[in-house]
Amino acid sequence: MNAVLDPAGLSFRHDPPNPIDFIRLRVECGWGQIEASAAQEALSSSLIHITCYFKDELVGMGRVIGDGALNFYLQDIIVRPAFQGHCIGKTLVSMLLDETKKRASKGATIGLMSARGKENFYSDFGFQVRPSGKLGSGMSIFVF
Repeated sequence: MNAVLDPAGLSFRHDPPNPIDFIRLRVECGWGQIEASAAQEALSSSLIHITCYFKDELVGMGRVIGDGALNFYLQDIIVRPAFQGHCIGKTLVSMLLDETKKRASKGATIGLMSARGKENFYSDFGFQVRPSGKLGSGMSIFVF
């Protein structure tokens, strides 16, 4: 953001975003267009949501998906480019981790798939880069 961000205008909420706002945020951040029905299903199926608004405008969000007991995954940690660099992402991840740890059973795993170049951001929260001495690579299949 070119101007100094007034933190008094920011609010963090434990609510899912409107699906249309979620889609707009994804598109603005270069994550691509998705169908409204897919956005609604994804948001409805999530365990935890943290959203960040500047005044009434969605500027960042994150959510947690998983089984609700042993396996949790941080998903869609996203901040509008104009609002990056103001600790919004750090606050989102911190709040998501706090909420997840309240729900997690002993022995649970909290995972994520980091965007290239963002690994250090997540390692600051205790996430381990894979592969490592004990852990293999994370893997994924993309459906187009």
